[in-house]
Amino acid sequence: MYLITVARAIEDGRTEPVSMSHVATQLDVTGVSVNQMIRKLDARGYVDYEPYRGVSLTELGRVVASAILRRRRLWGVFLFEKLGMSPARADDVACDLEHVTPDEVADLLSGFLGHPEAGPTGRAIPIAGDRASSPHAETLSSLSAGTLATVVTSALPEPLAGFVIDQGLTTGATLEVLGVGKRGDRIVAVDGDCVHLGPELVEGIFVEIQQ
Repeated sequence: MYLITVARAIEDGRTEPVSMSHVATQLDVTGVSVNQMIRKLDARGYVDYEPYRGVSLTELGRVVASAILRRRRLWGVFLFEKLGMSPARADDVACDLEHVTPDEVADLLSGFLGHPEAGPTGRAIPIAGDRASSPHAETLSSLSAGTLATVVTSALPEPLAGFVIDQGLTTGATLEVLGVGKRGDRIVAVDGDCVHLGPELVEGIFVEIQQ
């Protein structure tokens, strides 16, 4: 929510860095809470925090925010056009769905809706190709057992993003796929440790296969 709040402020014409007070007001939280979370996001590479000035999105932060906003606005269109909700209500409900929708499902939803360009409230829907900065990147979900790959980026919301980082799956890390489960989950080796990743995680981790 912090990342997409900054992203929406930029959409509305605010220049970066976006003030911490604006983020606090939009999320209805205290300045202390904003400061603590922004510092955590800065440490994880999602934002650049400038004391007394505000916060800017890094490339990784922009990718993650775009992926979340894409899912949210596609669901908003579905709820508005297919279920008859008001634009505001559709956007509110879509906020709950954005965090549990794999990008593959979002792509299918976009096709079902005719690839809309804007959500029900008129905001642009980020394009699917905006997910990863590397032209050779693909999702971890596409890799078979025995494949070696390098982590490029991820497009996961918190707390999932924090979990994969804690497991060593940071940008530049090398992993090997040890096994593939029936549900699409993966067992990978990172720095000698085995990590089990569910389907919702492997859909949001982008990698480059090592040749």
